[in-house]
This record gives sequence, C-alpha cells and structure tokens, in this order.
Amino acid sequence: MPAKTSSTKKPSAGRIVVREFDLLKKKLKELTLRLEREAKARKLEAQVAAEAKKARLQLAKEMTAVREHGRKLASQLKAALGDASKRERALKEVRAKVAELKEELGHKTADLRRKSGELKKLAEEAAHRAAAIIRSDAQPAAEPAAAEPAAPATSLEPDLESPQNDQPTS
Repeated sequence: MPAKTSSTKKPSAGRIVVREFDLLKKKLKELTLRLEREAKARKLEAQVAAEAKKARLQLAKEMTAVREHGRKLASQLKAALGDASKRERALKEVRAKVAELKEELGHKTADLRRKSGELKKLAEEAAHRAAAIIRSDAQPAAEPAAAEPAAPATSLEPDLESPQNDQPTS
C-alpha cells in the first residue's frame, strides 16, 4: 500500500468541487434567507402603506366632517351674535322709551298736583261763597231789599265759569 503524505499532496479535484459546492450551498442559503427577509419586509411595507392609505382616507373624511361642523358652528355663532346685538339695540331702545315715559309721567304728575291744588282752592272758594250765600239767606227778613239772593248768584256764576279756570296751565 502506498503511504500517504498529506503535506506534500495537492487536494484532489473531487474535494475542490465538494468544497466549492458547499460554499455555493452556503451562499445560496444566505441569499435565500436574504430574499425571504426582503420579501417579508416588502410585504410589511405594503401592509403599512395600505394601512397608511386607509388612515389618510379616514383622516380626510374626518377633516371634511370637522370642517363642515366648524362652518355650521360659525354660522350659528354669527346668528347668535346678530341676535345678541339686535336684543341689545332693542333693550337700549326700550330703556330710552321707559326713561321718556318716566319723564312724561313726572310732568303729568306735577301738572295733576298743580291742577288738584287749583281745584282745592276753587272748592274752598266755592264753599266760602256758598257759606256766605247761606248766611245772607239766613239773615232776618227785614233786609230782603239789601241782599237779594238773585244778585249775588249772578255775580258768582261768572267767577265759577270764567275762562281763566278752564285753561290748562303748564
């Protein structure tokens, strides 16, 4: 049997092929794993892109709804502010009218007091005249020519119905 020396011999062609085959297998496994990882990554990216697209669409819908709601609220706010300003103007007008009516009431009350005072004076004067007439009628019948009841009555009537008393005074 021939003796084998391992240090001086060259590797056989079969071993080189096996070694290269093993290297190619290893490289193939690495590339296959890399390809699988990239496929998974692309699949995940596609899922993320699809979810992002769905989220964008949903967000666009919600933004549209929010804008519309904002427009409605803005119009309601405008209307409320308009109503508030109308009410404020109406309140100012009512307060002015109330102040005017109070002033008029004060003038009319003062006028009524003055007229009541005049009527009181006239009533007192009429009462005094009536008392004087009654006293003159109650005097003895010896003086009927001096104090005729018709003469004082005619002199009193123009005073009671004088145009001065009928005129309103301011």
